[in-house]
Amino acid sequence: MTLSVSSINLRRMDHDWQIDIQTLLANTHIAFLSTVGEHTPETSMCPYAVLNGDIVLHLSGLAKHSKNIQGNQNVGLMICAPETADSSPLALARIGFTGKIEPVPQAEQTMYQQVYVQHIPDAKLLFSFSDFTLYRIQVDTVHWVGGFGKARKVPVEAWKSLC
Repeated sequence: MTLSVSSINLRRMDHDWQIDIQTLLANTHIAFLSTVGEHTPETSMCPYAVLNGDIVLHLSGLAKHSKNIQGNQNVGLMICAPETADSSPLALARIGFTGKIEPVPQAEQTMYQQVYVQHIPDAKLLFSFSDFTLYRIQVDTVHWVGGFGKARKVPVEAWKSLC
């Protein structure tokens, strides 16, 4: 089989988004969580980790987003590359998710906690606080924007293969 230069470039470009997502996840630690409030959507900032395609959050029961989750488990989450002096805010890499959030089952707590603390070492102390709960978002949709003209819906199975 003979490959043309253009087909090689298309294959490389098709693979670039996967590498870009992995780079974004490795270099960011903060996400923006959108929950359904009493009257309107509400967004908050929270550290995150990823395990087997699930987004892992460690949330205080005192926070408004935790109260919102009790009423509606549908959430959105956005992870965005930080703005730099050399970047246009319009071209920042970002990945958005929708899904259902739930407390991590007791039998899986150790594994999820290890992944979370590995990504957010400063959070280790917070696991001794009784008002914090470890949650996971089971992702339903993934939307990647790698910059101008680099947007795509990522199939959930492809997302899980990256994590």
